[in-house]
Amino acid sequence: MGFLEKDKQKEGHSTNVAMASINVNSPLRQLAAAKGKRYGSGGISASDLQANANYSALVAAQCEIITPNGELKWNATEPQPGVFTFKDADYIANFCQRNNMKLHGHTLLCGQSLPSYIPTFPPTMQQLQKHVTGVMGHYKNSPVLISWDITNEIIAGNPNATSDQVYGLLPGLTPEYILELFKFAASVDSTKLFYLNESSMEGVSWRADRWLALIEYLKNKGAKIDGAGVESHLWFSTAYGFDATGFSSLLKRLNNLGVKPIISELDIIIDFPLPSNIQKLDQMIADNYKRYLDLCFAADVDTVITWGMIDKYSWIVNSSYMPGTFQANASAQKFLRPLPYDQNLQPKLARNAIAQAFQQAT
Repeated sequence: MGFLEKDKQKEGHSTNVAMASINVNSPLRQLAAAKGKRYGSGGISASDLQANANYSALVAAQCEIITPNGELKWNATEPQPGVFTFKDADYIANFCQRNNMKLHGHTLLCGQSLPSYIPTFPPTMQQLQKHVTGVMGHYKNSPVLISWDITNEIIAGNPNATSDQVYGLLPGLTPEYILELFKFAASVDSTKLFYLNESSMEGVSWRADRWLALIEYLKNKGAKIDGAGVESHLWFSTAYGFDATGFSSLLKRLNNLGVKPIISELDIIIDFPLPSNIQKLDQMIADNYKRYLDLCFAADVDTVITWGMIDKYSWIVNSSYMPGTFQANASAQKFLRPLPYDQNLQPKLARNAIAQAFQQAT
């Protein structure tokens, strides 16, 4: 990932002027819907919604769709073999229903969220099918859950991390296994949209080529695949460039395969060297949200989900996930401001940039 460079100073100036005319009180969901699109937030936890009334009101006002944090993952929904619990996930589903929102199901297969009774990845197909039957069956008639991440982050990080040089699948996975999963999920409930969700796909790369090859294989074998989730946890810096042409090419190739790209987990970090103050940082983040979303909307992306709404609940500020360069520099951590709203639920320039991108989308 990299910085979407400001190619023309005039362009940056016109962006700021246009931002000034935006009615920041217009909900993002309304601005998106006016252009036939959806805005939402992911990483939404039931505990945060329950603990913070102002936060839950903000989510309800701004979002048309939300993705739970971990409430629908395997270790949360089936903590013991054959014993299912949906208390927290149902809380989020009911929250959606009360506020005229949709729910994106995340996720059925993810190596990082297996319960302890499955010590190795991947689970057996029998284990997986029992799990899918229980979870998808529970939400089969849900009026709010409209889509599932059937798989999440199944492509290896690099060629050395897999023996599968055709599709780049994590060790233990095969394309036949993924195909069987998609076909089985469709036999349980074919009324929902099915997605593959994957990280670090914002340009030309070994991983992107393998992901596209896998999608093409699944499509050719008759799997139901409606869309592809492009996570887009983005790092930008003045020190390196962003492959805008490569990213646009990825979106085009997905569309050509008949697989709708959505932006499923968007947030932005400004990498070192950091700007001199927070105001400059916020402007950099806003500019990059705008340029990135302009590329998305030019490729007919119709769903944008930021991974969080407010900086307070961002996964990036969690010490377990915070980039090492920031962990080692406590004074720099105040520059981790990846989301549309700040710690105190106040809109930032990033929020205005997202609003402008929706307003100008065609």
